[in-house]
Amino acid sequence: MIGILLNVYAYPKLATAPMDQDSISKLFGPDATVFDTDPSSLKEIQTDLTTTAQTLGDVEAAEEAGDNIRVWVNSTSTKSADGVVRSRSVERVAFDGFTGEAVNCCNAFSETTQGQPESVTFEGQVFKFPFQTEKKTYKWWDGTLKRAIDAKYEREETLEGLNTYVFVQTIEPEVWTQQEVPADVVGESGDGAVTADRTYGNVRTFWVEPETGVVIKRVEQQWAALQIDGEDRTTLTDVETAFTDETVQANIDDYGPKSSQLKLIRSTLPLVLGIGGLVLLIVGFLLHRRSQSARA
Repeated sequence: MIGILLNVYAYPKLATAPMDQDSISKLFGPDATVFDTDPSSLKEIQTDLTTTAQTLGDVEAAEEAGDNIRVWVNSTSTKSADGVVRSRSVERVAFDGFTGEAVNCCNAFSETTQGQPESVTFEGQVFKFPFQTEKKTYKWWDGTLKRAIDAKYEREETLEGLNTYVFVQTIEPEVWTQQEVPADVVGESGDGAVTADRTYGNVRTFWVEPETGVVIKRVEQQWAALQIDGEDRTTLTDVETAFTDETVQANIDDYGPKSSQLKLIRSTLPLVLGIGGLVLLIVGFLLHRRSQSARA
């Protein structure tokens, strides 16, 4: 009975994303190529990039939504080594607390230009994988293309003693928008502006703790360019960026014990209690038979 209660009552209470999420993750990308948009420069430069992502839960919105929905707001800022902000974005996303899949509600938006939020219908996994992550393909949200793309299971790997599932999402370079730029920026003649295609591609690798579905480590190989007639003319971004060692270790320290606790409640304790209960029933039956035999 206790084993059943653990599975039916205790486990669902614990296997859900927190309403009041408050976390910071950092990624570092050394020797990156970026396009310097300063009017006095307008050229490719080499620099290190540091990305800081803060995720905060909107408790009030989650309580109003009910049905185990969570609402998190993720603010991301990427700076170069000279302290210049090269990009920033804000995403407000509602998702199922157990599966991690996006839910269309709660004033979700994406903001890539400061002060200009855009209503977006999110889909797939956005912040995390499901509790009890399986060895299969999941859809993971891409904030640039604004659609979910396959993240395929590849292998198991141990990080500092913690077992993880490794997923890879491959986004082949594609044209996703157009931009007017000075002609000489893309190697064209003339003093005016020309319209160039902006391409984007990415390979994301996730190390996921399967019991909690949390991304313990992440590496991204991002590239973006300006094209004219299908030919790359100017690199906008070329970087391999990854969670810092400090972020990975903090995730291991935080979610390793939570994983053990969930496994204990979901499977180990019910199994032990179930076996113990069965043994007690057998012992009780044998004692009863012995008692009956003694009376006879």
